[in-house]
Amino acid sequence: MRYYGNKTKLLPFIERVVKNTGINGTSNFVDLFSGTCSVGRHFKQLGYTVVANDTLEFSYALSKTFIELNEQPSFKKLKRELCTSDNQGIFDYLNSNKNYQEGFIYKNYCPNGGRMYFTDDNALKVDTNRTLFNEWKNAEIINELEYYYLITSLMRGINLISNVSGTYAAYLKRWDKRALNPLVLEQVAIIESKNHNKAYKQDANELVKKITPDILYLDPPYNSRQYASNYFLLELIAEGWFDKEPEIYGETGMRKYDHQKSDYASKNKALNALEDLILNSTKSQCILLSYNNEGIIPTYAIEQTLSRIGTVPTHCEDHKRYRSINQTKDDLQRTVEYYFKNNAA
Repeated sequence: MRYYGNKTKLLPFIERVVKNTGINGTSNFVDLFSGTCSVGRHFKQLGYTVVANDTLEFSYALSKTFIELNEQPSFKKLKRELCTSDNQGIFDYLNSNKNYQEGFIYKNYCPNGGRMYFTDDNALKVDTNRTLFNEWKNAEIINELEYYYLITSLMRGINLISNVSGTYAAYLKRWDKRALNPLVLEQVAIIESKNHNKAYKQDANELVKKITPDILYLDPPYNSRQYASNYFLLELIAEGWFDKEPEIYGETGMRKYDHQKSDYASKNKALNALEDLILNSTKSQCILLSYNNEGIIPTYAIEQTLSRIGTVPTHCEDHKRYRSINQTKDDLQRTVEYYFKNNAA
């Protein structure tokens, strides 16, 4: 998925750093700020027992699917409801269903609502599918993991047809070619595992007090961009609007997100939040903190914080900088990702 801060390109480097710890096999790998689960999925594939956590609902949906699910969901009740013998029949139904339901997305986030995040037709499809998922869940035709699996499929489909440059903080004023394609939902590939992998949606600083990681992987926000605002539309769709329609405002239709602001994206609060987190992480065998040279917490402050509970070898990797739509050739083109590997005392 298009996601600011995604570590997909750095996975080989992260894997090398983790393997150098000597903590391998089916050890417990905790991804405390999981985002789109790219890191957690990688280490689940390697055989680790993965715990993923994020405070955003759409990230939680991805974690329930990619991390907690260890096999394709059975959809027994739903298949009976739709008179199909396999899971593909469910997606054939969703993609061919023309019984559209006009909902919150159609009213606000397509030309019908004065905005250009989706075409009118795709907005109707988002509304229709999201409404069906909610109805099926409430009628107990699908269970929790099946529900989040369908939400994940919808998120992945939306990712391919959204008329945005990368984040959802604004839509493009002209149609991107791919935004004109129809929304299609597909089955999601699941990493098979016999481990008890788990997804959480909790404040990281509180969850760390309740768990005992072998490897604690930390990838907190490192600048002032709030994920809750940059991805507000995915969050809105993941949460739904069925109990109460959210208040939205401005040209983009942003919804209120004060309750989801992260201290790690605040210059005044980030270091205190990190210090609190680290001091409550002493049960971890090893802490691996990802940060980069553009972060709001200085490198020396991170090293001082981690050194309070153990030794701090540091690894770094130079890589191509995330390119925003308004970036020029005079802006920084590359960035350095630091990995502070704390070996707990």
